[in-house]
Amino acid sequence: MTASAEVQIDRELADTDISTDAYDVQPILPEKFRDYLFTLYPDLEADDNRVSPSSIRAGENSLPAAIAKADTASLTEELRRKYEKVIDAERRIQSQVVEYLTMGGIISYENDGAVESASDLTPDDYARLRDNVSAALYQDVPGFESIQTIADLERLCALAARNRATESFRYQELVELFDVDRRTIADSYLPALSELYVLTGVTEYDNSRPRGVRLYLRDTGLATALSDGDASAVRNDFQRESELARVAAFDHTMRFAYGVNAAQGNDPTPSVQYWRGREGEVDFVFEVGETPVPIGLAYRSRDRDAALAAIQEFQNEFDSPLGFLLAGDTVRGSKPIQQVDDNIVQLPYWLYLLLC
Repeated sequence: MTASAEVQIDRELADTDISTDAYDVQPILPEKFRDYLFTLYPDLEADDNRVSPSSIRAGENSLPAAIAKADTASLTEELRRKYEKVIDAERRIQSQVVEYLTMGGIISYENDGAVESASDLTPDDYARLRDNVSAALYQDVPGFESIQTIADLERLCALAARNRATESFRYQELVELFDVDRRTIADSYLPALSELYVLTGVTEYDNSRPRGVRLYLRDTGLATALSDGDASAVRNDFQRESELARVAAFDHTMRFAYGVNAAQGNDPTPSVQYWRGREGEVDFVFEVGETPVPIGLAYRSRDRDAALAAIQEFQNEFDSPLGFLLAGDTVRGSKPIQQVDDNIVQLPYWLYLLLC
């Protein structure tokens, strides 16, 4: 049986003789970049080419091992080995990043085979995605007893699509906009959207009383559907592309955090936040066990110095032994994967998506 949220299945089966031990619920999330790429290029799944994330999640060269040793050398070498496996396909992979960012990971489910270019999609494809999400909200959310006005959830999604997580919304701003109290926003609206895997609200790391929240749609195609209606605006605007790159990186980091912690036997419930310091902002922070891992995104080369400074400040503040810098493009002749200093590893944005 299928539903839009686990709570719905649990609620329906509670009225039957089926015990909770007799079934399991498996979420089907939007396609990751990795899923999309392998569908498009099956040869990349061959043993000689397949970039498996397993050795990054556990083992002597893994992220947890690097944290335990406070030494990134082995992890950096492991990432270089991953890169070498697909070096001959690098241009193919890079060329599909913008296509994935434009269409997201849901639209392809309804198409016969992989869509190589978002230009092959029509406004009807995006309209169908938008309508399907709207239908899920109105048909499925009534089961969430705490929701006052379902239309408010649509408006939150629209805000997130236009904002594309470029800045936080103050809770007071949302309270005034929706004419509800803060508790309704934080404890009702955002959890319901998160249960449906539509939108996740993110607060600042190490802040017990956050005043604002950043809104991330979990699918970049939905952001396009709600703000533009077709692919042209993204394909012709690098600024828009870089903003969607942040949205996709958040979703993939949520999955990365889950995979790493699950492999270690930690609580796998993913939690990814951001952090704002004097030197700038760290885009994503997640914990492995109780150790924070900062990730800075420099999709545009001009953003690299600011992203690096923010990561270094975070590491000094929280004694974090390892951080990542994701580069959207690299300088010709430079090493795609490098230790920027003793405890920060730079790697290509597209490779990071593949490893999540």
